[in-house]
Amino acid sequence: MREIWRFIWKMNSERRAGMTRGKIRKKFGKRLTVAVSVILICSIFSGCIKNAEGTEESADTQAAEEGKRFSEGVDTPIEVTGYDTFKGADADCFLKAGDKVAVISPSSLPTRAQTDATINGLKEWGYVPVEGKYVCTVDRTLDNCREDLEWALSDPEIKGIFCVRGGYASCEVVEAMDRKLIGEAKKPIIGFSDITACHSAWTVAGVPSIHASMSAAFSELPEECAEAERRMLQGDIPVYKCAGSEYDNPGSAEGILVGGNQTIMMTVADTAYDSTKPDQPYILFLEDCECDYHQVHYAMTVLKNKGILEHASGIILGEWTDTDPESGDYVGDSRGGQFRSVYDMICRQFLKDLDIPIAYGFPGGHGEKNYPLLMGEKVRLNVTRDSFTLEWIGYEE
Repeated sequence: MREIWRFIWKMNSERRAGMTRGKIRKKFGKRLTVAVSVILICSIFSGCIKNAEGTEESADTQAAEEGKRFSEGVDTPIEVTGYDTFKGADADCFLKAGDKVAVISPSSLPTRAQTDATINGLKEWGYVPVEGKYVCTVDRTLDNCREDLEWALSDPEIKGIFCVRGGYASCEVVEAMDRKLIGEAKKPIIGFSDITACHSAWTVAGVPSIHASMSAAFSELPEECAEAERRMLQGDIPVYKCAGSEYDNPGSAEGILVGGNQTIMMTVADTAYDSTKPDQPYILFLEDCECDYHQVHYAMTVLKNKGILEHASGIILGEWTDTDPESGDYVGDSRGGQFRSVYDMICRQFLKDLDIPIAYGFPGGHGEKNYPLLMGEKVRLNVTRDSFTLEWIGYEE
C-alpha cells in the first residue's frame, strides 16, 4: 500500500512540474488504473471490517445514536410452532364462517378506503360485515360512537366487532357506554393501539378480545400475520416462539394476558375498567409508537407508581416504533450513561430489579409485523437466555 501512495505522490509531482494530463495518462495510465483499483478494493474491505466489528450494536441503536427515528422489536425472529383449538369456557365467543361482524370505529375517524378494505377483507374471510351507522360520518359525536358500539353489542345477530382503526378517544367511548353490555353480549372485539381501552374493559367483564391489526390486516400485513389473525378469530390459537434479547430476564410465569398500548394503559389505570385490577395473576404486554424517551419514561413511571409493573407475574415488551431520540436533556447522561434504546431505558430504569420473567421484542404493535394476541385469557410465558415462548393454557384446566 505504501508503494501505491509513493507512486501517486510521484505522479502529482510530475503534474506540479508542468506535465499535462495527457502526458501523465500516457506515462502512468496502466499503473494509475491498477493503483486506483487497489485503493478502491482496500477501502471496501476496510468498510466491511468496520461493519463486521459493529454487528453487536443493532441498527436501532445506531439510528438512535445518529439522531434518527428508530424502531425496536419489529424484526424479532418469530415462529408459530403450532395451533391449539380453544376449548375453554369462552369457546363460544369465537367466530364461525357466515357470522355477521359489526364494522365500527370507536377511536378516530377512518377514511372510506379503510372502511371498505375492512368490509371487503371480512367478506374474503367468510363473514358478513355490517357497517355501523356513524363509522365514516365526519361530524359524528361521542354519543354517535357510543351508539355504534352499543348497537354492535346489543344486536343479537352480530357475533363479533371489528374496528377499522385506532387513533384516539376510545377511552371516552368506554367511559360513556353501558359496560354491562360487554359481559351480557360476550362478543370479541378486534383491534389494537387506541382500542387497548376496549381490551381492558372486555377483560374486566370476563370476555376475551383480540389484539390485532384492523384495516391493515387485509392490505398491508405480512401473510403469516394475517393468517394467524384469521385463524385466531375462529378459535385457533397460535403458540409463539421468539428469539431472545440481551435485556430478557429468564423465568416462567402464568396469568391472564392484559395490556396493549403503553400510553392507553396509563390512561385506564385505576379506572373501573382497569384490566390489572381483577384479583388474578397477569402477564403484562406493552407496546407504543412515535414517542421519545421522555414520554415513554413518563408513562412507565405512572405504571410503576400504580403498582402495575410490580404486581405483574411477567412482562412482554412489544414493538416500539418511530421513536424520536430527541428528548431534550433526558437521554440518560444523569442515569448511568446515554440510553442506547427504549428497551435499554425501560430495562435500566424500571424492570431490572423485578424478579419475574421479562421478554423484550415480541413483534406485535405498530410495526410491519403485528402478530395477534388473545387478551384476557390465561397464558404461559417462558423466557430463556436465547428465546421466549408464549402459549395460551386456560383450556388446560
